[in-house]
Amino acid sequence: MEWAFLERGMSRVEWRCRTDNDRSVAVAQRLGMRSDGVLRSSWVYDGRRYDKEVFSILRAEWMSMRPGVAH
Repeated sequence: MEWAFLERGMSRVEWRCRTDNDRSVAVAQRLGMRSDGVLRSSWVYDGRRYDKEVFSILRAEWMSMRPGVAH
């Protein structure tokens, strides 16, 4: 995300994963991302449909979490 925000100048980064993927959800949360909601039945895998959760973090949020930055 450091690269996305500092080098590419992005203002928002998203993380999308199946809602039943506990490890992926945990990574998004550990990175400080917030849940934007669930896209129901939007992930198709092996002929089955699954719900997808969308997480995001904004540049200002990421920058405020960096070491050495006063918040």
